[in-house]
Amino acid sequence: MCGIAGIMVKQEGDLGDAVYRMLYEIRHRGCDAAGAAIYLGQPRDHTVARVSMLNPAEDLPLLRRIVSQHAELGECDLYRTNSPYTMARLTLQADPPDLARLYRDINFEASLCVHSLSDQLDVIKDVGTAEALAEFARLRSLRGQHALGHTRLATESIDNLNFAHPFSSDLYPELTVVHNGQLTNYFKLRRRLEAKGVRCKTFNDSEIIAHYLSLKIKREGRTFEEALRASLDDFDGVFSYLAATESAIGAARDRLGIKPILFYQNDDLLLLGSEQVSFEAVDPDIFATEMGPGEVRVWSKN
Repeated sequence: MCGIAGIMVKQEGDLGDAVYRMLYEIRHRGCDAAGAAIYLGQPRDHTVARVSMLNPAEDLPLLRRIVSQHAELGECDLYRTNSPYTMARLTLQADPPDLARLYRDINFEASLCVHSLSDQLDVIKDVGTAEALAEFARLRSLRGQHALGHTRLATESIDNLNFAHPFSSDLYPELTVVHNGQLTNYFKLRRRLEAKGVRCKTFNDSEIIAHYLSLKIKREGRTFEEALRASLDDFDGVFSYLAATESAIGAARDRLGIKPILFYQNDDLLLLGSEQVSFEAVDPDIFATEMGPGEVRVWSKN
């Protein structure tokens, strides 16, 4: 059992605090890790990379060398986490076609793991509850227009910072996924995707969802909604997940309908999540509606 959450507002604001409160209220669904993907209202004039490393003395020079092969490196800040990993936050200037190769080259190193690489997205995650995100990554101070969040109960894969959600993909760095459930055909899906050139960093089945959707959109020309709908045919198991791009949030629930997704929408606010209690953390007067089994929905910020 994991907890998922999503939020979209009409204008960019202090979204990090709302995400924190939503995740804090569903910490009982999983306290092994927590994470959030925060999307800005407008792109930055630079790209931000967030990369985890185990040994900064050795890994940071390696990371700098890789980045310098593809981009002009700006600032580089390190911050500790609630785990053995240290996070690097780098600013850089690069041509968009170079970013996918940079993402792949960083992830090729066993000691490095890309959490996000984008001019309009920040993925932050840590072991423990949302309180760790607030303490170490300053989640509550982050601004944005839409976001995803996750609380993790580690079951099939190890309790490790890099296995925490949200997941992204080098095929489409602006797409992120948070997931509740289990893909029982994970190894079959992984072999299919790897045969098409996908490179997985972890053995978490949720990472496969990010690669699958990215491949459908970027290589097969599917729309975001079409990719979500295709997943209901290709994924086996019990699952519900939220996915986001730079301009939209989507939700998909498998046809058995075991894992819940609730939503609330008005002219200024969209909320999604596993439980009503997380909606009440934003507004105590909200009452959410449950998505049906096999249902797919997409909401655009424009």
